[in-house]
Amino acid sequence: MGDDSSRSIIKALKNEWSLFLEAFQGDKEEDAFETGKLEVLSLDEIREMTKALVEDRKKINQKLESLSKEIDLNSAKLESLRLVGGEEDITLKRIHELNDLGQTMAQTLSRLDHRLREIREQENKIQEALISS
Repeated sequence: MGDDSSRSIIKALKNEWSLFLEAFQGDKEEDAFETGKLEVLSLDEIREMTKALVEDRKKINQKLESLSKEIDLNSAKLESLRLVGGEEDITLKRIHELNDLGQTMAQTLSRLDHRLREIREQENKIQEALISS
C-alpha cells in the first residue's frame, strides 16, 4: 500500500467516523438515553433503536478490523524499513494515527454498548409489563 493510498484511506475513515460520531451523538436535548425518554417509547420504537444500534456496532467492528489490518501492514513495513535502514518517521506516524483512531472508535463502541444495554433493559421492562397485563 503506497503512502498516498494509505493517507486517503485514513482521511476517508476519519471523515466517515466524524460524520458517524456527529450523527450518533446527535442533539443532546433530544437524546432519549440522556433525558430518560426511553420509558415513553413504544416497544416497536425500542426494537428499531436496538436494530440500528446493533448495525452501528457491526459497522464499528468492521472498521476496527480494517484498522487492525492496516496497522499490521504498516508494522510489517516499519520492520522492513528498520532492517534496510530506511526512513521510519512517516510509517511510525501513520501507525500512531491509526492507533489514535482505533482508540476513538473503541470508546465509541463502548458508549454504543452501554446504550444498547440500556435500551435492551427497557425493552425487557416493557415486555414484562405486557406479559403481566
